[in-house]
Amino acid sequence: MPNRFTRRHVLRLSACAALILPCPVRGAVADRPDALVHWPGAGPFFDGFSGLEVTTDRSELITISDRGFGLRARMLRDAQGLLRAVEKIDHFILQDADGDRLDGPRADAEGLDLRPDGGLHVSFEGGRRSRVARFDARGRSRETLPRNDAWSRLHANASLEALALDSAGRAHVIPEDPLDGGFPVFRLEGGRWRVLATLPPLDDFHPVGADFGPDGALYLLERKFRLAFFRNRISRLEPGRWAERQVLVETGYGTMDNHEGISITTDAQGRLWATTISDDNRNLLQRTELAEFQLR
Repeated sequence: MPNRFTRRHVLRLSACAALILPCPVRGAVADRPDALVHWPGAGPFFDGFSGLEVTTDRSELITISDRGFGLRARMLRDAQGLLRAVEKIDHFILQDADGDRLDGPRADAEGLDLRPDGGLHVSFEGGRRSRVARFDARGRSRETLPRNDAWSRLHANASLEALALDSAGRAHVIPEDPLDGGFPVFRLEGGRWRVLATLPPLDDFHPVGADFGPDGALYLLERKFRLAFFRNRISRLEPGRWAERQVLVETGYGTMDNHEGISITTDAQGRLWATTISDDNRNLLQRTELAEFQLR
């Protein structure tokens, strides 16, 4: 018989999972997005999005794929400013110092942040290949930053997922897998990565994205999954109290897909928003989504 297992079946299973799987939301302000948009696309330069940055006017985005390319798109909003659709503008290819395209294991880009000059900071996972590099706005390599020896102990597919630059331009990375019992927050200072704090494990969530907000706090996106269904959490980490999560958002199983990238912005009314993007893992049963949460 032909295989008739479609996304409709997945969504039905997702609804069932929400009923049968425990998903307490401990003190979170929100448990579902204010806007959730499916972004359909096809071709060799669309899928696997893991890192995200939204422009300050919230009209465009830049995202990177774990296949070694980036994409720019317009964010189409309604009269109330809620996201309703996404429209691709163009794409670019990440290149090494020789101008060759990053491919294979070298191309596993995960975290993204933008410099004021439009250049990109990108974190890559891959065990001994885990690294942070700078690129220009078109993806041409500018510099590979120093490494930390501890990164070589991380699993090749669960290392430097979360990257963020603070207002001083200092890079921060957080691995997806714990090291020595917790999730270290690394900051690059004076050419060396030092550990600001270590986040204790909490409810089996793992860090997958991060971004600094205009308030100077670090906003952390975490993920967990069970039975092929995902939950996400957004927390605030404040300077001087880096290891203390203030949980703002925690979704139930099946509410969203596999969201891995996050960007924090403010709208014209001064309201704080988190925008997240999902990695479809090049799986026909998953999809690329953008979600937006007002962080009240």
